[in-house]
Amino acid sequence: MTGAIAAETARQPAGTVGGAGTGAPRVHVVVLTYNPGAFIDRCLCSILDTDYPAFDVTVVDNDSTDGSVRNLRRDFPGVALVEAGANLGFSRGNNLAMREATAPFIALLNPDTEVDPGWLRPLVERLCTDPVAGGAAPKILYLHDRVPVDLHAPTFVPGGGDTRELGVRLYTDASEIAPPVVNRGAYGPETDHDGAMFRWTGASATLAVPVVDGKARIALDIAAGPGRDDVELAVTIGGRELAALHVAPERARFERDIPADAVREFARPVIENAGIKPLPDGSMRDRGTFVTHGNVWQAWDGPDFAVPREVFAVKGGAALYRRSMLETLDFFDPGIFMYYEDADLAWRARRRGWRFWYEPASVVRHAHAASSREWSPAFVRNVEFGKLRMLAKNAPWRWAGHHAALAAIHGGREIRHGLAAGDAETLARGRARASALSAALRAMPGTLRLRRVEARLGPLDARELHPFYEPE
Repeated sequence: MTGAIAAETARQPAGTVGGAGTGAPRVHVVVLTYNPGAFIDRCLCSILDTDYPAFDVTVVDNDSTDGSVRNLRRDFPGVALVEAGANLGFSRGNNLAMREATAPFIALLNPDTEVDPGWLRPLVERLCTDPVAGGAAPKILYLHDRVPVDLHAPTFVPGGGDTRELGVRLYTDASEIAPPVVNRGAYGPETDHDGAMFRWTGASATLAVPVVDGKARIALDIAAGPGRDDVELAVTIGGRELAALHVAPERARFERDIPADAVREFARPVIENAGIKPLPDGSMRDRGTFVTHGNVWQAWDGPDFAVPREVFAVKGGAALYRRSMLETLDFFDPGIFMYYEDADLAWRARRRGWRFWYEPASVVRHAHAASSREWSPAFVRNVEFGKLRMLAKNAPWRWAGHHAALAAIHGGREIRHGLAAGDAETLARGRARASALSAALRAMPGTLRLRRVEARLGPLDARELHPFYEPE
């Protein structure tokens, strides 16, 4: 942190200066950290610039080893710091601060978020005007806006029962600045004969290329695939041609800066989360995230996300909760290390008469999975365990059994493939699924006790989910 920035941020939170007597209900903001690196400075600076008149900030640190605790004490003396002494995970770490909070509302933020100055007021107003609202969610956008880049290629049908129309292989959809995603027009991940992962496009596909410091750059490894002649690939932005490529059967690198005028004209925000939606099998997904032909993609911000609405749950990484609701639920389930603890909380809350809202006037930016690499073995284990724990507590038994079987099937397949191909990462993911399943079974006696508590409040037939299913 530079001296100028340190001088600006080494102050009390705005809510502690002149907050008394404003009539605004106080909010306790909790930021949980574990080796957050430089993200935490930007997060806290944005929080301290919040225009709400009455709030306090506490950082709970899960035994970071990156020097961030020392820096926090030096650069943010007005922010309370709780040192957990160990990596307690998301649920137990946040519970430490939430149990001690006395404010009527508690906001949770991940350390890799950045809030707009006006983020807090719409959330507070929602909870103040709706007495049975237990939580409110902001519009969570990816940290960087993205430029839509279209790829157009001739297609072929591979045959042998595969009726897909395939364009080109995208081996790498990652720029040197930040990775884009395939926002539409692609199929799910596959591996070639060398074990390298790729996605097939269709006749057209759209990449969402992040803009960082006003710049965007495409960097792709592409191939036409074995047994094909060179393929003509057109790369366009807003209907304008950026490049015309001859794509060979074997992999080749393509890199190109996107013109600055195109970045300014076409860059758009992308939704990471607009509340949590349930799926018909009991699993959960961010509103704004979709899966088409096995390809995961995110929606552009727009009219579909501009209206407040009730949602099944709010994402714990950026949310405002009513403290009285949290107390009746005994806060997050400490048995869930991280992931699905927020959906579990909402499911239990709804059974007790609470509801949750999405408020698009509140905007938070998020560097997604910055501190927990998505689809790493640790990520997979925590997601699988949290899902199984949530379902075993709240859902019909067939759903819990279905997802336990999927964890066993996918884990076994990944272990076999990893051993056969010498693919250490796939092997580790398979073992992570097996570990999650084993841990869920070991935890089952305690989970069953909690399930009996929920069953006394109503049938565990998933009726709470039904109003919130959305078309995929």
